[in-house]
Amino acid sequence: MDPSLTTVLQTAGEAHQLATSIEGYVYPNEQNLLWSVLIVVYPYITGLVAGAFIMASLVRVFNVRALAPVYRLALLTALGFLICAPLPLLFHLGHPERSLQVMITPHLSSPMAMFGFVYAWYMMAVLLLELWCEYRRDLVAWSQRERGFRGTLYRLMTLGVTDLSPAALQIDERMSKIITVIGIPSAFLLHGYVGFIFGSVKANPWWGNVL
Repeated sequence: MDPSLTTVLQTAGEAHQLATSIEGYVYPNEQNLLWSVLIVVYPYITGLVAGAFIMASLVRVFNVRALAPVYRLALLTALGFLICAPLPLLFHLGHPERSLQVMITPHLSSPMAMFGFVYAWYMMAVLLLELWCEYRRDLVAWSQRERGFRGTLYRLMTLGVTDLSPAALQIDERMSKIITVIGIPSAFLLHGYVGFIFGSVKANPWWGNVL
């Protein structure tokens, strides 16, 4: 055999062995799953969520009164985009129903699984609670004015807290400010952990190599 051909084959074999030791062996019938544009849409939406909440925090925490007219709109925008944020991920999955496993059987060392807890914390403990404190006065007024189904719905949304005294409203204001302070790092965590996942996926083959 030609010595040059032998050298080429030997080099190719060594390169294949090195790639296998780094990335692992891939069987011929295995499908190489690629992330689509939907995965790119997800961090974009979470960025909108974090940005809208930071805009609201400028009013509540940093007293930027010029943004006061859009404070409620910013909170509602953050909540609306947060509800829609998982949809690109669900559409990308071959079996969207498996997403429930993140909450049912979580793997605590998995950044992907931690997303479920970060998402639930940000929605329930930050956005919904702050919106409730902000709209409680209006909910009480609507529950007293409306009748029928809408009145019942508003009464349920007040959670039985109908006190509109100055002291009660001051407590709402104080709670809203505390929640906003907690929500600022939570917003960074919600948007920033995506970058951690992207970085860990890129480095994953090197973590599992023989070195």
